[in-house]
Amino acid sequence: MRQHRLPVVVFLFCLLLIVGCDQNKSDPEPSSVTQVAPDLKLNKAPTQATAKPAPFQFKDIAHQSGLEFTYYGNPSPQHYMVEQNGGGVALFDFDGDQCLDVFLSNGSHFDRPAEDAGEVHRLYRSIGQLPQALQFENVAAVAGVERSDFGMGVACGDYNNDGFVDLYLCTYGKNCLWENNGDGTFSDITDTTLTGDEQWGASAAFGDLDGDGDLDLYVTNYVEYSRDDPPCYTTIGSQRVKISCGPIGRIAQQDLLYENLGDGRFVDRSQEAGIIQPTAGKGLAVQIVDLNRDGLLDIFVANDTTDNFLFLNQGNMKFDEQALVLGVAVGDQGEPQSSMGIACADFNRNGLLDLFVTNFENAVNDFYEQLEVGGYLTTNSRLGLDTTSRPMLAFGTVFADFDLDQWPDLFIANGHIWDLSTLGTEHEYEMTQQLFYNQQGKRFHDVSQSSGPYFQSKFLGRATAVGDMDNDGDADLLATHEIKPAALLQNESPRQGKSVRLRFIGVKGSREPLGCTLKVVTGDVEQILVIPAGGSYQASSDPRVIVPTGDATSIQSLVLNWPDGSREEWNDLPIQAELTLIQGTGH
Repeated sequence: MRQHRLPVVVFLFCLLLIVGCDQNKSDPEPSSVTQVAPDLKLNKAPTQATAKPAPFQFKDIAHQSGLEFTYYGNPSPQHYMVEQNGGGVALFDFDGDQCLDVFLSNGSHFDRPAEDAGEVHRLYRSIGQLPQALQFENVAAVAGVERSDFGMGVACGDYNNDGFVDLYLCTYGKNCLWENNGDGTFSDITDTTLTGDEQWGASAAFGDLDGDGDLDLYVTNYVEYSRDDPPCYTTIGSQRVKISCGPIGRIAQQDLLYENLGDGRFVDRSQEAGIIQPTAGKGLAVQIVDLNRDGLLDIFVANDTTDNFLFLNQGNMKFDEQALVLGVAVGDQGEPQSSMGIACADFNRNGLLDLFVTNFENAVNDFYEQLEVGGYLTTNSRLGLDTTSRPMLAFGTVFADFDLDQWPDLFIANGHIWDLSTLGTEHEYEMTQQLFYNQQGKRFHDVSQSSGPYFQSKFLGRATAVGDMDNDGDADLLATHEIKPAALLQNESPRQGKSVRLRFIGVKGSREPLGCTLKVVTGDVEQILVIPAGGSYQASSDPRVIVPTGDATSIQSLVLNWPDGSREEWNDLPIQAELTLIQGTGH
């Protein structure tokens, strides 16, 4: 047992002592960006006693929308370690038509390289008439991103503030940065920007970490691994079975922090910024967000079998690693978990952002609830997220208010890395995906089985991104799998209110305020929302923010904390499909 576990127990004990145990709504006004608000799907009050309807309904429309993708290279009889993580996904508007496009990173195989099999990354451009028809076409070749790699996580951000979103790809191998040329094509600028790290990159995120007006880049790295490493085995009964290797016993790779110099170059500031740690993490996911409300963007990293990291921003590109002190380094048993994915939201509307981290089979997913007295407390059991997670091996995860009731709900992607299902065990290989309904910040209720056919089937769930794919005002999901095709889950849930989709454009600082928080007041409800920067697992989600507004007639107040630490407020904003808020137009 490590010597630093005792302070964790004491810290948590002290915290416990402190905290103690009508459809006749009018349609929204026309959008300022020519989006048409959809008809609301409001619940009718029951006229007689009936079973409570399912809060969510999702339909997989990937095939009919032209988004057909199956990750290549795994699993195989060789059980190489690089087969188990799957690819990444990004939802972003690369062509500026205000519709989300999709990038999916593809895999490879040591014995059957992707180049030989004709397997490449995919870029799907949205070409449908939204919100009525969601259609995609693969434009990867024309766009210049059709190449083959051991593809992993993806990050999106406008690194040069030219109004066109750029794309960063993590790989087992050399990472890649593509600059968006603004004409439907990308240019590989990896070498000129010095961002082509050649470790095992898992996930990445953009954010203006020094508040100087441009997006910096954080990259999580995993472990040292070679195809020549000895294979791994497990024993089931008397049978010795070959499996893909895990991270235990492997050398962890240090993460990287690239500072954007603003002249087309990045420089590695990992050492001087405090990112290089005496014990490196085995990073799989990263989220950039202001967790301690000081106006500076912090960095949370989910590490696999090592302590998680929480880098608190001290200003001037300096960070202080405080995960253990604040209670988010380890699980509720005081030991490191196999942390995979990250979700972040103010689940109980107390004004504090909480963290949810997915883990391995036979362990609980960790819910780190932020406390007003400082620090976090794991509240998995109290929130109903303990026993439901133990049979699962979870990867991607997102918070989103799927029914617009102003309480963020929770999605979890599940699927194992080892297929032991034919050996007479209770082991599950493919698993059901999970959807939890937020019961007004008190508890989460598993409603997966009643949420549509997708949730009644089994998959090897991996990366997941969330966004308003059809521009109809609610959150859809793009879920990737191994073996089976990716799923585009269109949200058809009954709505409990209206919503406004927000886009923010920086002028004085970075054009995209990724990772920043906003406080929204509608009626008597106050919500803290986040512009995504990383999060989930190997994913980049819609940078637009869906604000559930209930039955309010306007947004009374909206306050955004910009990356440079300044605050801006807008008042009496209309309830309409989409609003674009430009820095300097508030007060």
